[in-house]
Amino acid sequence: MRTNVDHATAHPVADATVFGRDDAPGIAQLAEDLLAFIPVYYNGNRTLVVTSQGIFYLPWRCQWVKTNVLQHFAISQRDLRRACEQDLNLSLFTPLVITSAKVVYAPMKVREPISRNDGAHGYFRIDAIRSADSISPSATRLGIGDIASIDILMPRPKVLTRVHEARSSLILQEARNVPYPSL
Repeated sequence: MRTNVDHATAHPVADATVFGRDDAPGIAQLAEDLLAFIPVYYNGNRTLVVTSQGIFYLPWRCQWVKTNVLQHFAISQRDLRRACEQDLNLSLFTPLVITSAKVVYAPMKVREPISRNDGAHGYFRIDAIRSADSISPSATRLGIGDIASIDILMPRPKVLTRVHEARSSLILQEARNVPYPSL
C-alpha cells in the first residue's frame, strides 16, 4: 500500500512515498540508479532511498538493502571487507564498492542508534555528492544531486575522509582486476 508521509513528520522528507512490502520496487529496479540509502525510524526500521527519480521509503532495514544491492552485483560482503582491510586498513565502516558499475558508496552516520546493533549509517554514492557544508562542529549537510539535502552526524573533515577512503577503495578494487604485466 502506497502512502505519503504527512507534513508533521520528523523525517527530512515530507510528502515522500512510503511503500509497503507488497508494492515496493525491487532491488533490481533500484540498483543502477541508487544515490543514497539511509536508515530511518518510521513505523519501525525503514530505509529512505534517494534515486535520480525521487525520494521514497522502503519497508526494509538499511542492512537488508545493502545486502541485496551487493547480491544484485554478485559481490561478497566478506570479500569486500577483507579487500578494504588489506588495501586501506579499514575493518569498520567499509565503503560499498561496485567495480562493474564503477560506483562506490561511502558510509556516513545519520542517526543515533536506539539499541545495540541498530544501524546508524547510511550509504551515499560519492559521485552524487554535490556539497558538504558544515552546519555545526559535529554535523554536516550533504547535498545529493539536485534531489535532497541530508544531515550527517559527523564533522565535515570526517565526512571528507570517508569520501576519500571510498574513492581510494574504488581505485584499488579496479586495480585488483587488472592483471600484472608479464615480463
